[in-house]
Amino acid sequence: MGIRVVIVDDHEVVRVGLASLLADVPEFTVLAMASTAAGGLELVRSHQPDVIVLDIRLPDRSGLEIVPELRRAAPAMRILALTSYGEDQAVVAAVAAGVDGFLTKTVDGEALIAAIRSLAEGRAPLRDQVADALVRYVRGDEPHSPGRSQISSLTRREVEVAWAVAEGLSNREIAQRLALSEKTVKNHVSDILDKLRLSRRAQIVALFRSGDRVP
Repeated sequence: MGIRVVIVDDHEVVRVGLASLLADVPEFTVLAMASTAAGGLELVRSHQPDVIVLDIRLPDRSGLEIVPELRRAAPAMRILALTSYGEDQAVVAAVAAGVDGFLTKTVDGEALIAAIRSLAEGRAPLRDQVADALVRYVRGDEPHSPGRSQISSLTRREVEVAWAVAEGLSNREIAQRLALSEKTVKNHVSDILDKLRLSRRAQIVALFRSGDRVP
């Protein structure tokens, strides 16, 4: 049956290039391509691919934000995150969001094919790179990486909200769980990002899933 792939990237050159690359490998079938998160979700629901090659930065939503929805749409599908950025925080955010593999767009064709094949077979590529990135980020070896001192500055309610974010809940779901308004939750998330010197919601997920437990 081969390996069925959906490609989601906002750059046409990248989409076409990836499709052309995979077309030269008999075991691969590119089912469809999309340029937006919404389009990618729709393709996954309708085609149920084995692997999705997913750009992290998309025009309508972050690729990482839709990972939970992709999981619900196609539980057996494997997710390969693709990005132009190779910094540790991007790796950590991708892993924290729940992707199965991570590659930068500088990867050569042979490595990309091997990664997709590995995922389809149930193995995760670049595990060592991911582990190293997680260690550096959580220990604070990366610039601006939050440590325990910043975490301790959070209020009890902010800690509750942060853990809910780490579970992958939306602001609406957090509001329902904690009996708060959605606007209040949004404000708490903003305050958490400020106190921890973070810029993205996915970084909260990375930090609170890393084992750095707080009271």
